[in-house]
Amino acid sequence: MKETRVAYRYAKSLIDLAAENGVLDQVNADMTGIVAVFKQNSQLAAVMKNPIVQGEKKQAILEALFNGKVNTFTMSLLSLLTKKYREAVVFEIATEFQKLYREKMGIKVVEVTTTQPISDDQRANFKRIMASKAAKVELVEKIDEKILGGFVLRMDDQQIDESVATKLNKIKNKFTEQVINY
Repeated sequence: MKETRVAYRYAKSLIDLAAENGVLDQVNADMTGIVAVFKQNSQLAAVMKNPIVQGEKKQAILEALFNGKVNTFTMSLLSLLTKKYREAVVFEIATEFQKLYREKMGIKVVEVTTTQPISDDQRANFKRIMASKAAKVELVEKIDEKILGGFVLRMDDQQIDESVATKLNKIKNKFTEQVINY
């Protein structure tokens, strides 16, 4: 819980500063990249959270990974985090920043689950379907073979389930209900 509050405060400060200086989109791209790097490399997250590793080493790692590749605001944040011994929450700050950015820009995250990767046409159709629910849509694609076919769309607390597994389950329930009532 404490990490969440800390992450929110740093992310909020960064988003305000980036918006004020007109580099909000660049910093968001940086945060997206930072999240991707941390997700791909679990050892990086472990090193950042390890209190035994010295701050200078962590600073050097972050500089080697991101210096020259990210906006100066982003690099300044990373430097500040190591100076304040907050490098353990870099991933959480980047994730929180993305949430705040989407909220500020009116972007809704729509999770689409299918059994195989979707085509560009399907992607456009899903965005069109959800356009009535939100002005801007960001698709997050997931693959789950358990749904057998079709798709499941989720946005906030709404869900459109057109999966084969759900339809088969409904048929099974109707059949069971009819057998019981017979």
